Order: sequence, then C-alpha cells, then structure tokens
Amino acid sequence: MLVKNTNNGRNQSIRMKSYGSANIKISLLVAGVIIIFATLIYTQILVTEILEREREIANLYAKSIEFLATDDTQSGEYNFVFETVISSNSINFPIVVTDARSGAPTFTKNLEVDSTLPKEIQTAQVKEMIRDMDEVNSPIKVTFGDSVILSYVHYGQSKLVTRLKTFPIFQFAVAGIFIFLGYFGFNYIKRTEQSNIWVGLSKETAHQLGTPLSSLMGWNELIKAGARDPEKVMNLAGEMSNDIDRLTKIANRFSKIGSKPDLKPENIRDVIDKVVKYFEIRIPTINTGTFEGTSKKKIDLVIKGSARASALLNRDLFEWVIENLTKNALDAIENSAGSITFDIEEKGSHIFIDVTDTGRGIDLRFKKDIFRPGYSTKMRGWGLGLSLSKRIIETYHKGKLLVKDSEPGKGTTFRIRLDKKIIDPA
Repeated sequence: MLVKNTNNGRNQSIRMKSYGSANIKISLLVAGVIIIFATLIYTQILVTEILEREREIANLYAKSIEFLATDDTQSGEYNFVFETVISSNSINFPIVVTDARSGAPTFTKNLEVDSTLPKEIQTAQVKEMIRDMDEVNSPIKVTFGDSVILSYVHYGQSKLVTRLKTFPIFQFAVAGIFIFLGYFGFNYIKRTEQSNIWVGLSKETAHQLGTPLSSLMGWNELIKAGARDPEKVMNLAGEMSNDIDRLTKIANRFSKIGSKPDLKPENIRDVIDKVVKYFEIRIPTINTGTFEGTSKKKIDLVIKGSARASALLNRDLFEWVIENLTKNALDAIENSAGSITFDIEEKGSHIFIDVTDTGRGIDLRFKKDIFRPGYSTKMRGWGLGLSLSKRIIETYHKGKLLVKDSEPGKGTTFRIRLDKKIIDPA
C-alpha cells in the first residue's frame, strides 16, 4: 500500500511537470500571436494616418488650383504654387491632374513612366495608372464656381504605404521564426537540464550512500582488529547501527523528492545538533577521529543562538539541507583549520539560520549560479546539493535559502529563513 501511494505521488509529480511544460509552450505560442496582432494593429494605424495625410495634401492641391482658377490677379503665382508647394517633398505619392472635358493629363508627379517610349504609349500607361488610382482613391473635382468642373485630381498611395501594407507578411514570418526558435530552444534547454538533473541525482545518490558505506567498512575493519575486546566491539556496533539508520534515512529522503512531505513542529537546534554530532565523529582531525592521520585539518562545528526556536519541518529533508550546507562548507575550507558556525536567530514571525564557514568564499561572478542544477566549481562536484537544498527549503517548507554574504578568501554565509512555529509544551 505504501509503494502504491509513493508511485501515485511520483505520477502526480510527473503530470504536474508535464502540465507546467505544456503551459510554458502555450504561453510561448500566445506571446507570439500577441506580438503578431499587436504589430499588425500598429502598422494598420500608421497606414491609416499616412493615407489621411496624403488625402489632405491632395485636397489642398485641388483647392489651390480652384483658388488660382477663380482669381486672375493671382495667376502669376501659379508657377510658384506648383514649383514650391506641389513639387516640394510634401508630395511623395503619385498624382495626376486631368482635363475634365478631354481626360488628357495636364500635370503628373511621381509616376514611373518610361520616357524613352513613344508619346502615345506613355499616355496610355498614364491612363492605366489613373484607373488604378481611382480604384483606391476617388478623384477630387476641381470646380469653377458651383457647377463648372475644370479638372480632376487623381492620386495613389506612396511607396511607404505600399511597404507598410506588405510589412505584416514579413512580421508573420519573423514571428513564426521566433516561435519556432523559442519552442526549439525551450525543448533543448529542458532536455539538457533534465539530463543534468538525472546525472546529478544519480551521482548525488552515490555520494550520499558513500559516506555511511565508507564508515561501515571502517567499523568492520576495527571490529576485526578488536575482536577480543567485547566492550570496544559493542561501541563500534553502535556506530555501525547509526550508519545503517543513515542508509535507511537516505532512501527515505530520495523517496520523498517529488511528493508532498509531512511537516511537523521541530526544535531547530535539536535537528542541527544531531547532524553536527554525526559529522564530528567522521570529520578527519589531527589528534582524534576515526580516520586519524588521513588529513591535517581540524574543523570546529559550532551551534549558537536560540535553543527554543521551532518551525514546521520534515526532519529527514531538513537534515539533508543542513548536511549539504555542511559538506559544502567543509569542501570550501582549504586551510589546515577552520570552523563552521550555525547561528539560530528569532526575529518576529521568522527564524533565521546562518551557516558560516571560514572557507575560500564565492566569486561574485558565480553568486547567481550556485543554486542552478548541474553548476559546480569543484573538480569532483555534481552541482545538485545546493539546488536540492533550495528546492527543499523554498518549495516544501515555504522558506528561503540564499547567500547572505561571501568574500573570497574569508568565507561564506548561507541563510535559511523559516516561519516560526511555537511548540505547545503540553
């Protein structure tokens, strides 16, 4: 029954990851569609504004002709109007003025007509362009008085408008490429990260199992050497029992990854103290320790601060976090001696646990990457311990794990923030 529940929890975790992945893909697609429609609408607004401007200029041109036709005193200004106003850069679209009676062009501007062709062919081409213009924009009448039509002003669209109208095709192509590259890139990153996680998880499992197994082999050799001393054998058997319990605990920890763990009120100092005692016996030292003489390091593990601080914890997973931070600190201490301090402090509704080492510190360039799965600065690092720790604290315990302070050559302080939970004495 227990196995069935565990499998259901894992299947639920897999489904949640699949849904999360699907949501990201859908979000990517929606973002691409929004970009397409947003740029399409904006382009249409620009086209409308430019067409309105060109219509106003064409009307101004027609009104200018009407004014000159009805005021003989200003006929001398006619060339000035056409050369300065009409022929200026304000008109960048094709425009043709035709006689109202004959339909013959009397003025043209911005027309692409081959001047090397015979006059008749050029006129035919202009008339064909006029028909095309009239399909897009209705011609403007130039009248004398209220009833006499003098001419018609035909105008088309500028090259800018034409380009803007075809621009959405380019936008669709770019957005399509964006969606494709984004989808492909997301899948690639996801596959790479999953590969790193699986590799890291398998190596982390081996690493977790390695410490108690090494201890068991050491205890076994010591038992063989002291087989004639019953009291010593009993003491070693007790330590072996601790390592066997640890192997069971490691199996339980990995079984809880991906499922919702049970949280219970726990005294934080008691939890940390148990981890510290386990490490104190196994850390190589100069004068004492199980592996005497294998190292010239002496590391002091110190717990200080509040002795009554308590929070809702999953003991197995929280111990895992403390162990990972301790191992990380031990690896960081390169001198012959050093210390790792656990400082527990209560502030308001929160509890802060600062884990400080006297190691080599963290380069500021890598400060944002240390919690990323697969990232490690150690030659034999697998880059999963801190990532798992952060997930355990922030996802399962709704807390926070961060680098509070670090200085190359002087050490690092990791901070854990948890919500306070008062334990009922009863």
